[in-house]
Amino acid sequence: APPAEGAGDEPPAEAGPPPEERVARAEAAKEEGNALLKAGDAAGALAKYRDGFELTEPLLEKDPGELGEDLQMRGTVAYQALRLNSAQACLKTGEWAAAIEHADRVLLLDKDNTKALYRRGLASMALDTEGRVDAARLDFARVAALDPSNREVRGQLAKAKDRLKDLKEEGKKRLSMAMSGGLYQEQHAKLGKQQAAYEAEVQRRAEAGEDEISFEDWLKKEKEKEEEIKKKRKEEQEKQQKEEQERLQQEAFAQEVDRRKEAGEEDISFEAWVELEKQREQGVLRERIGGVLRTDEADLDAEERRLLQETKSKGYYHGRLGTVLSDAAPKPQQVQATDASPHSENGKHVGSEWNQAGTWEEKDMTSWVKERLSAWLQQAEVGGSQVQMPSGKTADVSARITKVKSLTGDAQLVTVRKKPKHGYNFEADLSFSLAFKQGEEACAEGEEAPAAAEKFHGGLTLPELSDFVQPGDLRVDARWKGIAPSSELTPLAREWVDKLRESVRCQVSGFKAEYQQKK
Repeated sequence: APPAEGAGDEPPAEAGPPPEERVARAEAAKEEGNALLKAGDAAGALAKYRDGFELTEPLLEKDPGELGEDLQMRGTVAYQALRLNSAQACLKTGEWAAAIEHADRVLLLDKDNTKALYRRGLASMALDTEGRVDAARLDFARVAALDPSNREVRGQLAKAKDRLKDLKEEGKKRLSMAMSGGLYQEQHAKLGKQQAAYEAEVQRRAEAGEDEISFEDWLKKEKEKEEEIKKKRKEEQEKQQKEEQERLQQEAFAQEVDRRKEAGEEDISFEAWVELEKQREQGVLRERIGGVLRTDEADLDAEERRLLQETKSKGYYHGRLGTVLSDAAPKPQQVQATDASPHSENGKHVGSEWNQAGTWEEKDMTSWVKERLSAWLQQAEVGGSQVQMPSGKTADVSARITKVKSLTGDAQLVTVRKKPKHGYNFEADLSFSLAFKQGEEACAEGEEAPAAAEKFHGGLTLPELSDFVQPGDLRVDARWKGIAPSSELTPLAREWVDKLRESVRCQVSGFKAEYQQKK
């Protein structure tokens, strides 16, 4: 029987038949499903497989002592086979996301199940996004490591690597077309190098069996390495400068020793000579600018008076290093808190000319986009009244998004030469419900009105929800959760799920229009 109105995404657990009967019926369902699959009826096979794994799934959580080890082993083996066969059937019907879900269920029980890894890899390849193809590559690599003699999986691994390379190149081209401008290209090239280095590190860690690392953590470690390199380089430069200074000092001291010998003066130690040099330099400095000692300004010419006044007002080191002293030299001014905005009260810019030109500005919009995109997707729904049912009766139909389960990715608002570019790249997983409610007027005389709507639940996956994919071209993969529509009702159910897909695309279009208004 279908779940009652208001049921959640997962069907409620039922008492049902005893464990022994559950396992026996599941094994029979597997054989029936296999026969249908061989006959070319993948949809019928999926229905049989579903009956089987729904019977055995509750037994997985039972204690072996309660069921008996033999019975639990039979139940687990049947469950895994039913899920694996469901994945195979989904590959035939093109339900890639559902195939991945079935394989995932098996891998939760047996992480090295080669059939589950292989079939999940095939489904991921079919989704044909960079993230999915990379996941397929990892799955195929794992199977190849577990089964080195499997030539077929080695061929799929090679295909995944080639396709991943192509997708990366295509992604770079799309971004290059979407964003233009010399500065952006430099920034994008740097980001591309970082991404390539990160992906190489992810691959190395996966092959070495090390823990995964996020891009943010990897980037932090890389920055720490760069800072360490800069620090060492600075220390090396300071060391070289110090050594050069000491060498020059030694040469000057040697010249002073030679001069003293020729002049018949007494010898002097290096330390005493260094002290004398410091005193001489301080004396010159005092004579030139007044320094700590006061000088008689009456004895100074006009240039010296100006130099002394500038030194007193701005400090000795202002403008000293390789620059010409001038009254036009800017004086440091304190910036008040009220001047912190890009524009002052009189409308003039505060900040560099580079910023004023609007050459490049990048703003992280991930949080805002997640919030608004989720809100738009949540509003996707379709409905109709007096829809003809397979039984000949009419019903009201409604399909809607019930939850945005996950929305992963990021978004950036990039301004290039004062032109905003609204970028985003996400993968979304949505839950939906589909209800057929027959009205009392649709029932023949003497028949009872149905007690509740016939309601089904499922999920929609948007693997490439990105700015460079037009809303009308978005791929939206659908799958059922729990009890699926009967074979008679399936065509009508798919029709309304397709309409819900279009509603989702329309919502994405609405979000995109709103995002384009952001500055």
